[in-house]
Amino acid sequence: MKRKFLLWFLPLIAVNLQKIIGFSSKFVILKNETYEELFKNKKPFLYSIWHTNVLYSPYLHRGKNVAVMISESKDGDFINEVVHRFGNLSIRGSSSKGGSKALKAMILHLKKGHPCAITPDGPRGPALVLQSGIVASAQVAQVPIVPFHYECTWQWVLEKAWDKHRVPKPFTTFVVSYGEPIYIPRNLDESEFENWRLKVEKAMLENRERALVVVEKIRNGESYDQFIS
Repeated sequence: MKRKFLLWFLPLIAVNLQKIIGFSSKFVILKNETYEELFKNKKPFLYSIWHTNVLYSPYLHRGKNVAVMISESKDGDFINEVVHRFGNLSIRGSSSKGGSKALKAMILHLKKGHPCAITPDGPRGPALVLQSGIVASAQVAQVPIVPFHYECTWQWVLEKAWDKHRVPKPFTTFVVSYGEPIYIPRNLDESEFENWRLKVEKAMLENRERALVVVEKIRNGESYDQFIS
């Protein structure tokens, strides 16, 4: 009974706190016409999100019918509740548990024309190192990978956490960045597959750096018009 109560209560608190912080904050969406066209035309794709961005990604994509890959751990149960409260879906499984079943469910969701989301360095890390699951998923489903990252001008960084998780502060500015969609060829040998894994990892890191550059410009009062126009 205690666990059931916590599974209801803690996500409720988390969701409402996110809404309060979101209401008090500003949002800067960095321009990416290729991604915007993909989303506008309701084409299926895979969001690739570093684990450090897990907290506010469901809020930033609320009501978009994104199916999020969530581990079958106890922590995953709480994340699952938050994802659903923001109007998205979940697929339970990870690279370490339930991966095959989750991959099949994800491909089915993609074939219906809906986006999915994976944290490719989760659930255990190492941080900012791309595991191969997302590349294999995109290869089988033949949908593009879209790197996603957000940083905030004012945020707590949980230094002791393995992923250095970001927690936005009230009255912050969110800088949200989408990278260029990446299409993985269907037929690859082992060496080619590894090259594509590295390409996606590099694109993820570059997209993260893009958000960090704009955050610093905002903090310093500098222009960042070239990133949004």
